[in-house]
Amino acid sequence: MYRSQYELGEVALYVNDINLSRDFYQSILGMELLGETKSDSILGVNGKPLVRLKQSLSDKQDLNHYHGLYHMAVLLPSQDDLANLFKRLVDLELPLSGGADHGYSQAIYFNDVEGNGIEIYYDKPVEEWDIKDDGKIIGVTEELDTKLLYSKAKKMEHYQLPSNTRMGHVHLSVKNTKNSSLLYQKLLGMTEKFGMASASWIASGTYHHHLALNEWQKHVTSEGKQMALAYFTLHATNKQSLLEIAELAQDLSLNIEWKNSYELFVQDFDGITCRIIVN
Repeated sequence: MYRSQYELGEVALYVNDINLSRDFYQSILGMELLGETKSDSILGVNGKPLVRLKQSLSDKQDLNHYHGLYHMAVLLPSQDDLANLFKRLVDLELPLSGGADHGYSQAIYFNDVEGNGIEIYYDKPVEEWDIKDDGKIIGVTEELDTKLLYSKAKKMEHYQLPSNTRMGHVHLSVKNTKNSSLLYQKLLGMTEKFGMASASWIASGTYHHHLALNEWQKHVTSEGKQMALAYFTLHATNKQSLLEIAELAQDLSLNIEWKNSYELFVQDFDGITCRIIVN
């Protein structure tokens, strides 16, 4: 099992139609509704939040920028779980934007009803990862055997995500990959596991990546909803980690806001907000 200082938590999205989005995550993806108000819905599994939907307010939400969410990646426990959800999406005729075998994982990609990118994946056993002596973890993009995956699926009348599903990683769209990668590495004590000129995959400990960053969406228009990210969440292991991050953020001239003594919001130079909490 990989070791890490962090785990990913809920991803919060601004949406234009909170009821439509809530129904998508609940009815299509099989998440539980954990709580809601008129302007806020929390969905997840086994009492654990995965997605928070926040009603967009036209005077507060600015979609006329290029940076924010590329996709959020929900991690399933096994290939069989991926197969079950894949079959469900195919049978419901939900358009998929792709599928791939990345060497350390298998994944499918699609968008929610407002265009926010979603990856659903499972991790292969660590023994199958291409881990180099220096700790780099090499990812690939190879064709996913969708016929085999579909054939592994079970017929399920009432679909729910498995109870130990969690947020595996978050992929961000940024202005400058190198600058953003170095910033998050310094701020969160992560290292680059794999990189290229336009994208970087970074992680705490021995995971393949907790965050990915790319500059592929420089020409996204305001009609693209991938940017509608309120924040993403990291769970830190202890209060001391949180205090150290706050001090580093100030040294890096980042905006910070304490919600309480165990919850810190940090905004990067692209306006992307990271919520860091200690349970």
